[in-house]
Amino acid sequence: MIYAGSHASSFQQASQDLQEEAEVDISEQRIMRATKRIGQERVAERDAAMQAWAELPLPEQQRSPREQVPQVACVEMDGGRLQIRNRKASEEERRRTKKAGFWREDKVGCLLSMASRVSEEDPCPQIPETLLDLGRIRKISREIKGFCVSDEEESPQDEALSQRRAGQPEVLVRSVVATREAIHAFGKQLAAAAWQRGFSAAPRKAFVGDGQDANWTVWRRHFSHYTPILDFIHAVCYVFAAAVAGRPLREAAPVYRQWAQWMWSGEVQQVIDALRARQEELGLPEKDEEESPRAKVADALRYLENQKSRMHYDAYRRLGLPITSSHIESTIKQINRRVKGTEKFWSEGGAEALLQLAADYLSETNPLATFWRERPSHATGQRHYQAAG
Repeated sequence: MIYAGSHASSFQQASQDLQEEAEVDISEQRIMRATKRIGQERVAERDAAMQAWAELPLPEQQRSPREQVPQVACVEMDGGRLQIRNRKASEEERRRTKKAGFWREDKVGCLLSMASRVSEEDPCPQIPETLLDLGRIRKISREIKGFCVSDEEESPQDEALSQRRAGQPEVLVRSVVATREAIHAFGKQLAAAAWQRGFSAAPRKAFVGDGQDANWTVWRRHFSHYTPILDFIHAVCYVFAAAVAGRPLREAAPVYRQWAQWMWSGEVQQVIDALRARQEELGLPEKDEEESPRAKVADALRYLENQKSRMHYDAYRRLGLPITSSHIESTIKQINRRVKGTEKFWSEGGAEALLQLAADYLSETNPLATFWRERPSHATGQRHYQAAG
């Protein structure tokens, strides 16, 4: 029941799947209650583990609780979307929610143990051709910046990143953290999960994210001993938008390719200088001006200036570190298939329970196997009852 309730597109579909595949007739309401109950038990276990980690002295938090540690430990984080509705809200709260909308953010993190080599020279000095294809980069930019939502099995971003490059680290084991809680609680969950995996003692560590302030708040508070890396794809999308701003595509193509290669080579200051020169040509944007060429150049310039300390991509490749957040992007899409939809509304408790189970099933560390094995020893003998009425 729990597997079906966590994987099917809805509890109704889970009931139909069990009837068809297992010849078991279980109502969608029963599946929903069981899934929520088990999810809440896992949330309680997660919070207890997080609290136990938080109470450790700082030197202990920097050690590994296990002997085997990964060559490369990578943490990636980002946010997804789902709809939250409080059925017990007051009329005033309902009016405010209806006006603001029901969409809320969930937070998702990937913990990746990787294997790679350290190289004296850049193992991939030339930017991959897929990232120089203007048509493909345009599609990726629209997807990332939210101009359109792709429901395709493989998005343009997935396609562009699916081709392995020389020196790219190999992912060995992935575990996932997902929650609706505030960013500080999420940061603790992520740090506790990384400690349990022995990440603190890894010889090479990376924290990869896009330019959102929340990502780097978590990095500063819990992962400051990890190498901070700005996702290359997000950065190159800003550069592409600035290169084509106010130019015909045939003129923009060589400009974009030069800027992208500079950035790939870690020569971000050259791109910043070129953007400043372009800004002087176009002038500064007016207040509240968003879509004009000069506004797009200003956005790219501000983004690169704020993030340039996390954009030494040639050095990261020599260290065998990842430079994109492709794994967290694909993980969020997998979670979204269960929780995101215009017809899907969740309570806060139901959303947290299902996000936890979705993360558990995506984790290759298989936390649910341990949970089911140990659950009987924690049983109280009391049954769960549904309140009447």
